Amino acid sequence: MPGNKLDLQCIITNDPDAKRVRDEEAALEAQALAAAQSGTLDPFQRVQTLGKLEIFDPNLSVNNNLACSYCHDPASGYGNGVSILSVFTGGANPGSVPITVHGAYPNNRIAKRNPQRYVYATYSPPLQYLTAQADFYGGNFWDGRATGYKLQNSAAEQGQDPPVDPEEMANPDTACVVWKLSLTNYSFFFEQVFGTGSLSSITWPANVAQVCGTPKGAAVFGGNATPLNLSPLDRTRANQAFDEFGQAIAAYEASADVSPFTSKFDYFLAGKATLTQDEQKGYDLFRGRGNCNSCHLDGTATSVAHSVATPANVRPLFTDTTYNNLGLPKNLNLPWYYENTPDQWGFTGNPQGFGFIDEGMGLFLNGYYGPPPNLSWAALYSQFKGKFQTATVRDAAMVPYASFVKAFMHNGYLTSLKQVVHFYNTRDVFAYPVLSGNCPAGTVEKVTCWPMPEVTANMNMTIGNLHLTEGEENQIVAFMQTLVDGFKP
Repeated sequence: MPGNKLDLQCIITNDPDAKRVRDEEAALEAQALAAAQSGTLDPFQRVQTLGKLEIFDPNLSVNNNLACSYCHDPASGYGNGVSILSVFTGGANPGSVPITVHGAYPNNRIAKRNPQRYVYATYSPPLQYLTAQADFYGGNFWDGRATGYKLQNSAAEQGQDPPVDPEEMANPDTACVVWKLSLTNYSFFFEQVFGTGSLSSITWPANVAQVCGTPKGAAVFGGNATPLNLSPLDRTRANQAFDEFGQAIAAYEASADVSPFTSKFDYFLAGKATLTQDEQKGYDLFRGRGNCNSCHLDGTATSVAHSVATPANVRPLFTDTTYNNLGLPKNLNLPWYYENTPDQWGFTGNPQGFGFIDEGMGLFLNGYYGPPPNLSWAALYSQFKGKFQTATVRDAAMVPYASFVKAFMHNGYLTSLKQVVHFYNTRDVFAYPVLSGNCPAGTVEKVTCWPMPEVTANMNMTIGNLHLTEGEENQIVAFMQTLVDGFKP
């Protein structure tokens, strides 16, 4: 591990957290399979259980080694579950494909962002631009690119992206995911949910294993997004099954396994729990001088008055699903910045290297992933450059064990809720025109020095100098800890 450069292959194989996450995956996959085989599930439970089987199945990646849940660990609030990655890679997770070019760093393809937690993600509506508010609402992913335009379900479309992202599960064709589904020990269950023949009626070409075993982005494909040669009818069937795959994932994410509303705060709203003095003061600050719930909505706007009988306060989401530029510094620890030369497959993840600027929603609107589905949105690029989706505060404090380090924000620059609150409070007080790692002598980065924003356009100026004391910062953290699910009254 030279400097901050992790041996990602070693982490994947040997790190205790990585092993814990994989053990959890295997146990939960076995649990879901037993439920599927029981024959006792009603239709509602069946589609949720199918989604669970998909999420915890590593065989749906190109190398049969990476499940969705590896980057979305239940014990970490369905975010990154490997502590050392929070420290050294901004929480970004290695994907399915190792990089074997001699001397290359990183030695594994890796995502460019900290994985967004998908607790309560299904409550985000399809992305929409509201002209009166001049703002986007809804969608999924930090940059909103899972719009929900096709399935009218942004969580379902989010679930379709990682399996064919070259940095993540890296399947070269959406049909390869369907082929892999047809080989699983739960393919029978998929057809119970979505109909006989939904998988088994597809005729696969003789070279399906070869094509589907080659990572997306390989030079041999020449940029072809559908290299699997299917008949028009079979392509239609595969497309339908891939949509159903995403819908099942969204069904599971909407279930009580992922989005249960069982935090201490929920019991407080129901009159079945009492907040401590610090938690209550933190709650008052959260919706008062801290101005947190101007975006992380709790059902009370910014008023400090609260009534548990008010319907708007029942099951608040703690996000308005809008997009903001908080002025975060560039996280130079992200290994993706080094992925600027071709790997053994001829794929270059980040040709710009350290010159890449993560503009968030601006990338999406400006065609980084292809034209946005609503072509009129492209004209809004300059207004949303640098903005990222407001994450829910629910389960932000959930960790698998007390000493676990958790990465926050899209680039994982902040690694504790205390740092998050301190950044909101003092961003402008301790602002310095330097990159991370270059704070002036006598200052401490993330304490008395905040490096310059990665993107200065469209910054949210309602934060940055909130005049909170350290004790008040701690009280806000204490309140956020009441939003962890699984509370026992």
